[in-house]
Amino acid sequence: MKSFLKNSLSVIVGSFFLFCISVCLSSCYGDGVTPDPEIETLISDFAANGAVSVDRKGFIYISEYGRFVNTGGSGTRVFKVSPRGKILDTIQGLSGPMGTAKDSRGNLYVNNDNNTIRGEVLRIAPNGDRKVIAAIDGWPSSMTIDAQDNLYISNYTAPTVHKITRDGEVIVLANDPRLAGGVGIDLDSQGNVIVANFITADIYKISSNGEISLIANIPDIVIQNFGIGYITVINDVIYATGIAVNYIYKVSMTGEIEILAGNGEAAQVDGPLLEASLSNPNGISSNKYTKTLYISEYTGIGGLRKIKL
Repeated sequence: MKSFLKNSLSVIVGSFFLFCISVCLSSCYGDGVTPDPEIETLISDFAANGAVSVDRKGFIYISEYGRFVNTGGSGTRVFKVSPRGKILDTIQGLSGPMGTAKDSRGNLYVNNDNNTIRGEVLRIAPNGDRKVIAAIDGWPSSMTIDAQDNLYISNYTAPTVHKITRDGEVIVLANDPRLAGGVGIDLDSQGNVIVANFITADIYKISSNGEISLIANIPDIVIQNFGIGYITVINDVIYATGIAVNYIYKVSMTGEIEILAGNGEAAQVDGPLLEASLSNPNGISSNKYTKTLYISEYTGIGGLRKIKL
């Protein structure tokens, strides 16, 4: 009988202890209910208005494309930013930088020195050494990288997507008239390349054998040839910037489209997703592990915006 009472008391005490821990955690961290996502400004009055990428450690890289002047962007910098919005480094001496990507060895790649006829893929080593690893005809615009450190590069003025292997081999992965105007690029979970056409607002899938299929067209967003700025993919869902209409779109791989964020006004106002404003959202990338979007703004005072999904 004594043993039974002792065991029962132990169970009661243990349960009470767990209950107390639960109460404490609730007090410290809230009631456990995830709040509705909002748009947050990490950096305001920010010159970086171009492509955005996130490396394996969660650091963010934002290109200062600047404005189109003569045959390329006027910007000269890429900024490295912490997830909390602190500028950690400024890479200077570039020419109209666009897409960026970081490999597993710490090398940063930049689509640089584009002049609408050809552009360079620049590699910046951790020690700062720079080397052009490829020159691509057309206007190589954005890039993404896979787990094996292969780069995939879209092209704005040529109908191509290039692959650059870890060893530096340059391959034309796809060549199709529908790809001219390509900017936003990312990979899905199967390794298919997803490309968005800046001019037409079409989103395509390119399989490993080069087969191209249309995923979706985001309707009624193209104004003066400004359609989709950039894209990112999380868990096979595409997130795209409507650069001319001030919205962020969510697109499924089967073509369903919805507005994720923005109220259509060109402004920098934080708040609930559909109440907040964006000023011509352009670059977009994501931390795929924390499901966090980072967005650059092409006009206005400039800013780095954040959405925690």
